[in-house]
Amino acid sequence: MTTQSITSDQSKQFKRFVEDASDRALKDVNPDKDGLQRLIERGGEFQAYLLAGISRFTSKLPDYTLARSILGNDFISADEIMTARGVQYTEDQLIELGRKLPDQATLEAIRDAGMMLVAGPPTAMSMLDVRAVHADFFYSKGPEQDDSGWYDDAGEKFARNDKTDALGWIAFRKEPVEDSLSKNWEEQQALVAEPMMIPNAAEATWALTTFKAVRDIYLLDELYVRTSSVDSDGDRVDVGDFDADGLDVRSYWDDHRDSSLGVSASRKF
Repeated sequence: MTTQSITSDQSKQFKRFVEDASDRALKDVNPDKDGLQRLIERGGEFQAYLLAGISRFTSKLPDYTLARSILGNDFISADEIMTARGVQYTEDQLIELGRKLPDQATLEAIRDAGMMLVAGPPTAMSMLDVRAVHADFFYSKGPEQDDSGWYDDAGEKFARNDKTDALGWIAFRKEPVEDSLSKNWEEQQALVAEPMMIPNAAEATWALTTFKAVRDIYLLDELYVRTSSVDSDGDRVDVGDFDADGLDVRSYWDDHRDSSLGVSASRKF
């Protein structure tokens, strides 16, 4: 890939910005003699700080104006996740997420399907990894808080082996799939057609807890959705009943029907 050289006008304007910023700092910050000397003595550190700022503002970071205009609060970017969850993305990862963002028609389809679009984590995460980000979002907080869940058992491999994708977007239904309550697993599977899929437990818990962290909204209150994950007994893992006590994780056999148990659906980009 070729890189275009900056023009002489751009170079002059850049230097003028830096000079203007220096003059403004002397006026607005108004450091005294000793203060300015301290800055001079830490000149290398100050220059590194300045270079980091220039790198940030010259990078090709994504513009999410269109996604936000279509999805509103149902769009959650990596920047929001970093602020709310403390999970860190590199600049290259942010650029890659921008490249993977769905087009306008797909964004509108996501909206019309009652889905959120949330940035996935920077690295693949299991359900236990998701819980470790903020254990209080789960009903069972984990052994670190002396509150192990049934899925903390080493035999429940789904909690460790089923993972989110690394660095992508997850479109996730905020409610159970329409007409999926009171049906068994086979009947619910038939309601989820491509390009939709049934998410695993890690993907579902990442989406639900991220929506709570960023938007402060609990989803699936008093409802559960089946995921594609399976526990050690061969039963389908489901998540839900998300409230101040935390997100509950259970499992039921495939033939089980319940008026509060539906199925989830998602798309990955």
